[in-house]
Amino acid sequence: MTTTNNGRILVVASLFAFGAFLLPVACTTRSRNPPAGKPKLPAAEYRVSESPDSIDPRNYDHVLTKVEAERVALSRSYHQATSEVERARIVAQARDVLTRSIYTEIFPAWYGTGWDFNGTTEVPRQGKIACGYFVSTVLRDVGWKVQRARLAQQTSENIILSLTAEPYIKRFRRTPIGDFVKTVKEWGPGIYVVGLDIHTGFVVNNGDEVYFVHSSYIDPFMVVKETAQDSKILQTSAYRVLGKITADDKLIESWLLKKEIVTRGTS
Repeated sequence: MTTTNNGRILVVASLFAFGAFLLPVACTTRSRNPPAGKPKLPAAEYRVSESPDSIDPRNYDHVLTKVEAERVALSRSYHQATSEVERARIVAQARDVLTRSIYTEIFPAWYGTGWDFNGTTEVPRQGKIACGYFVSTVLRDVGWKVQRARLAQQTSENIILSLTAEPYIKRFRRTPIGDFVKTVKEWGPGIYVVGLDIHTGFVVNNGDEVYFVHSSYIDPFMVVKETAQDSKILQTSAYRVLGKITADDKLIESWLLKKEIVTRGTS
């Protein structure tokens, strides 16, 4: 066994030991009040466009520029809207842009980027990135105004509570992985942030399959997309908290209007 592998094993062991202290803190946080009084469009049956295996990271800046242009155009329309129904339609369009951009353009650029417990790279496939920094960097790059470093350093549940409210959150304790995946399928297509005992990442329901996209601290030690059902990390986590970020209109509006998202945490 190589020195590098020994080091990785020690880090993972330390993570498990540390995780026991993180989870109770996360579970004591209070929920935010859900948004009220806004008209809702009927939920549409749709499938998230399939993600390619990878995207040339040299095109990453172009991808982010394109997403920002779409955000600015939608934001202008939102400001000019004269009714709540019209604003709700623009929010629905923004949801589609966010879902497509994250899953089919931003995630694939990061696939293959190395994991490290202290990794903070901001450039896909250059340097290494920890799981929390992967989550916060993706959120920032797609256009949410998050506190990248502070958000990345929170417990996984506090990451989710910083982004969305209780109606868009589900918690699972010692739930078999098959039941967890079934719940995600029933909850519907979209992008979710998932928090585990000592890990965090994204869950995607594309209408056909449920995937786990994360910076993995086990082999192959990099950002990967894997079926949720087969993920060793998802399978072995005793606690899972799931936030469906693309379902929260208030969070979508924060993206449209470039409102700052304050990190909820203790550090």
